[in-house]
Amino acid sequence: MFTFKKKTEVQEDAQFIFDIVKKYSGDSNIKKLVAPGSGECYLIDSENEITISIADEKVMISNHVFLYKKLFNLSFTDQLKKQVKSDIKKEVALLKKSLLEDETNLLSNISRLNSGESMPENITSVSAS
Repeated sequence: MFTFKKKTEVQEDAQFIFDIVKKYSGDSNIKKLVAPGSGECYLIDSENEITISIADEKVMISNHVFLYKKLFNLSFTDQLKKQVKSDIKKEVALLKKSLLEDETNLLSNISRLNSGESMPENITSVSAS
């Protein structure tokens, strides 16, 4: 009788894919999209014209000349999707924090204006032309 051995080695190209997705996903200049229905993830580098698509069991990397397309097991692509979604959540949290600070500053400045204090230097008045 024979037994199946669990494959523990990571394919060399799978490691390259993982490293590429991690690098691109962590870059704030890369556009990150998630399709709501399928959960497919896209990483778009407009500057270098590189697009990475991560679907169930499939990864595609393309630029304006070449297309790399390969099937992987579902657990590997799910791991890649989780990486992208995690980085999206981090960017959203930073954006929300920044918006909250801007709103707080705006309310504080409006409050000062209503109480008769002078306008802070970081607010500029806009005149109609």
